[in-house]
Amino acid sequence: MATIIQTVDGVVANRFQIKQAALKFGRTAENQVQIDDLAVSNEHAQIISKTGEKGETSYFLEDLGSTNGSFINEVKISRQQLHHKDNIRIGWNMFTFIDENEVNLEKTSKIKKSWIPGVYFSK
Repeated sequence: MATIIQTVDGVVANRFQIKQAALKFGRTAENQVQIDDLAVSNEHAQIISKTGEKGETSYFLEDLGSTNGSFINEVKISRQQLHHKDNIRIGWNMFTFIDENEVNLEKTSKIKKSWIPGVYFSK
């Protein structure tokens, strides 16, 4: 299952699960993700899901003719496939796409020690 996480200053503000065929972003109440921002069009963008022949689900971000555009990883798009941890920008609002099916559980993260005492990080 896929999820969209809205972040504000790097902190999770909202979570939206993609359960239906389309998850719409916009300023009006008819959208599943309502964004109160003048840089966002009434019907700005949507995430649509497509199921392939083998049962795998792919997700696409599609701009709905918005004034200011929709961005994936700061690249303006009209329609593009989403991948795990893609950053989506609609207006000045940031979202992260999480697809649990794309997470590679076999890969082990290396934890590294920083020069700051007690602070560790992974790449």
